[in-house]
Amino acid sequence: MNEELITDLLSLAQDAAYQAGAYLDERHEAERILHKKGFRDWVTDDDFAAQALITDLIRSRFPEHGFLTEEEDASLPAAGTIRWLVDPIDGTSNYSRHVPLISISIAAVGQGRVLAAVTYDPIRREMFSAAAGRGATLNGIPMAVSELGEPGEAFVALDWSHAEERRAETLAQLDRIAPRVHTVRAIGTAALAQAWVAAGRLDAYFNASLKPWDVAAGALLVQEAGGRLTDWQGRSWQPETHRDACLATNGHLHGLFLSLL
Repeated sequence: MNEELITDLLSLAQDAAYQAGAYLDERHEAERILHKKGFRDWVTDDDFAAQALITDLIRSRFPEHGFLTEEEDASLPAAGTIRWLVDPIDGTSNYSRHVPLISISIAAVGQGRVLAAVTYDPIRREMFSAAAGRGATLNGIPMAVSELGEPGEAFVALDWSHAEERRAETLAQLDRIAPRVHTVRAIGTAALAQAWVAAGRLDAYFNASLKPWDVAAGALLVQEAGGRLTDWQGRSWQPETHRDACLATNGHLHGLFLSLL
């Protein structure tokens, strides 16, 4: 893959995230208009608006590229030499209640792998970025996963599936994990939690039910920061073989958490 293209993809992803983030930051305290997509699954008008800002900017630069977005948009092409996986607001439930834990997740996929990715926290103005083979950064400064190898000191995060059976499964796993670690948090945004693993703020994160746009950016961030992101059988995440269950760790604790999950 052309290195100059990867640089361009990362720069464009950052620009798109900043633009959507500025919009969401302005709208953070405004009234929300909620629409129900499914059981425990909501979307706001701002999800659609932020997504349009992202995809319009990308299409203006690369009209031949394709998209896989959280919010359905029949006007977007699915196929392309590069495919963009976009989650305009990861943490819509938080956003709907004015909880300041949200993120924007954008990943450029080509030749079967994630080439460039960003997760942006518009509230704290933190840009987590990675390009394949080039490491990961937080606001331009290199970042790395934690070196922690002792589970009793680990900060762990999880999020809850919409589905009852998956929640029951997560509760059973939590019963095994919680006594072994320092603490467990529920962040409410999978993309941001994975970015925090990459930045060394969390030592592990698990989720029973994620979509490709929830994981694509985080997979590259964690990998380039020195950690591991797999499914619960230890298989590395790939765009073509996405599986719902996700485990992201600093690498040192990965085997233990796979056994507990």
